[in-house]
Amino acid sequence: MRPHRLVLEGGVVWSGGYAIGDVDARLRRNATGSTPPPFTLFSASSDLSRAASVSARIGFTLTPSLAIEGGGSFGMPRVGYAISQDPEVGAQQIDGEQLTQYFVDGALVWHLPMRLGSRVRPLVVGGGGYLRQLHEARTLAETGQVFYGGVGARYWIRGGLGTARSFGVRGDVRANLRRGGIDFEDQARVFPTVAVHLFLSL
Repeated sequence: MRPHRLVLEGGVVWSGGYAIGDVDARLRRNATGSTPPPFTLFSASSDLSRAASVSARIGFTLTPSLAIEGGGSFGMPRVGYAISQDPEVGAQQIDGEQLTQYFVDGALVWHLPMRLGSRVRPLVVGGGGYLRQLHEARTLAETGQVFYGGVGARYWIRGGLGTARSFGVRGDVRANLRRGGIDFEDQARVFPTVAVHLFLSL
């Protein structure tokens, strides 16, 4: 890409689901001894569902191979619960509340010094940003950070690598590390994302 150019992008990001905590409901047994083993009423596991988010980004090419970019996305994933080991009923899957989720980030994009044909160029991206999740009633917010790295490619539909104005499609696959946010065990979580954007280089 030509240096010192703005790149505008808009598209969709698909996020994979991931666990956000497990818990057992237990009672003290009526047994002899000072510490009898507990009795498990049931076990519950929770997860954040797969979800699609709309995304917008703006970038600036520092060199033909290196660019900086920032952007944000908006999505509405759902919290789900699975109940198991209940002696009175079978396993159950319960849909929980729907969240409102915002993510704002910054990243570096390196276009590899190779081409796959005349219109395709692979890239590597890495960055991180701020995550904000609102519960369904929007009275409580959870915040956190997400750091990511991934690979992808640009495909030029119109124009090309050295033209002043060009248009095309960018896709990438990322591995994400989330810290904070809604989590019942306060652990870091790893999940995948796939993004597809249309881009316009000015």
